[in-house]
Amino acid sequence: MSSKLTLKLLTISLASIMLLSFVAVMDTSSLTDTKPVTNQAFPLFEILGKTAKGQNPSSYPAYTPIQIWKAYNYTSSGIYSSSYGKGETIAIIDAYGSPTISSDVNYFDNYFGLPSVNLTIVSPFGRVSKNGGWAMETSLDVEWSHAMAPAANIVLIETPSASNTYLINDAINYAVNVTHANIISMSWGEAESSISSSDLSTYDSIFSYAEHQGIILVAASGDNGANDSTTSPTVDFPSADPNVVGAGGTTLNMKDLSSTTGSYSSEYAWNSSGGGISAYFPEPSYQASAGISISGRGVPDVSYDANPNTGFWIYDTTSYQGIDGWGEVGGTSASAPQWAAIFADSQSIDGYNSINGQNVHNLIYSIYSSSSYLIAFHDITIGYNGYYYAGPGYDEVTGIGSPVVYELISLL
Repeated sequence: MSSKLTLKLLTISLASIMLLSFVAVMDTSSLTDTKPVTNQAFPLFEILGKTAKGQNPSSYPAYTPIQIWKAYNYTSSGIYSSSYGKGETIAIIDAYGSPTISSDVNYFDNYFGLPSVNLTIVSPFGRVSKNGGWAMETSLDVEWSHAMAPAANIVLIETPSASNTYLINDAINYAVNVTHANIISMSWGEAESSISSSDLSTYDSIFSYAEHQGIILVAASGDNGANDSTTSPTVDFPSADPNVVGAGGTTLNMKDLSSTTGSYSSEYAWNSSGGGISAYFPEPSYQASAGISISGRGVPDVSYDANPNTGFWIYDTTSYQGIDGWGEVGGTSASAPQWAAIFADSQSIDGYNSINGQNVHNLIYSIYSSSSYLIAFHDITIGYNGYYYAGPGYDEVTGIGSPVVYELISLL
């Protein structure tokens, strides 16, 4: 779709900077932030609660990794598999990152009995400053992508600001050309209507380049309903880009909860889930060929628990809004990294040639239009995001639904 983009990047050997703890940090203190700000993305998480400093979490209301693993049936037996994601690399792009992410994710893993994370942290575009909100986003992204793909390599790409110039123009190219990631997770965005057509075209060419290199791109669909913090319906970008898998939000109810158990009970659309129809991108062939009749690119493609009232425990000691340790968070920021993990799990089991950036949408929507749809997905039929309603089949709140992971992997 576009000629290969080139970018002068600071080249590093990922293997050479891994530490014995499996957490590596690249020193870029000599670099400076000189990029102009062009469009500004926002992290897409929501906070519900916290524990007192020094206290550990209870098992509910926030969900634990094992409970989510069982609810979405990552394995047919429900038994946690520490080999999921082996050999695959997830790149997580976050502005500013977190100065405490290495110790925070290790504490998270130890508390929940998870394997040690294989994390590499890079700041290739200059020194990053401390930002509490983005640090919390980083904790959510790293901890939960690792929890659902425990053997995957994770590369955290930190940018010096939240401008799309850094997050998209620079970081996407870095993820593709330097980290050689299989999957890229983006838990941030802004209203499509706030971005110029020329900028949308530029960003689309970058995502198209990544997709044509076989990279699966996943982005959160937004946390402010159909209007996305504007006065009229608009979709969130980059989830609206047709080269990106848009991940929406649900409310997940579980039963038989204990500290280590739980099972799927019911699910409905989260009323703050971003979603709708793009005013810029036409309906892609993968949606049209699945029998979905809409006037433009429909968002999201898929969904996952995102309601902070049925949210996720994270551990973050970069203090933000009173959280200094355990907190309960949600938002479609939780959907994106866990869908990225699902794709890493699938590649580790089925192989890169079975699912990659060039065929991921076609595979998802071919399952949707097949007799296996309700085996591999929970069809979310109840709920509303301020303009669109969930209903049978595809809808602009939850896409084609949430995963039954082991069944989905067997079909990808």
